[in-house]
This record gives sequence, C-alpha cells and structure tokens, in this order.
Amino acid sequence: MNYVRTIHLPAIDKTVTLKAYVRAVKLAIANPEAEFKHGLSSWWPTTGRDIRRQFSDGVQDRINEAVPYTSRGGRTW
Repeated sequence: MNYVRTIHLPAIDKTVTLKAYVRAVKLAIANPEAEFKHGLSSWWPTTGRDIRRQFSDGVQDRINEAVPYTSRGGRTW
C-alpha cells in the first residue's frame, strides 16, 4: 500500500505533497532575493529569505514540542 505524505499549509488552507513542499522550500532557499506568491506561514508575497526563516522556525517548533510521532498521527506499529 502506497501512502502519499502531505503537509497542510494553514496560511493558504492548502494541502501539498511532501515532494512538492521540499521542492518549493529548496527553490526558495536557492533564491533568497526572489519573491514568491506566499510563504509557508503567510498568505502575502514573501521572499526566499523569509521562507527559509519560516521553515527553520517550523522545524524548531516541532523539535521543542517534543510530541511523539505516534501522537501526531504517525504509524502505530
């Protein structure tokens, strides 16, 4: 059984695949001065530099929450 991992972007109320999310974040990091339609946590135009900061902030939030993977809806086997 194939599972497609997705990420929900609440700022724009959209769900994207993990593959698309990673591709977009890498593009933003590679182009810090470019302006994108929206950020990871903002619905307004955002620079690649701001997207990198939003990504880093999100990683730090998840680390500091210290919620076990199974409690976040992960596999329970």
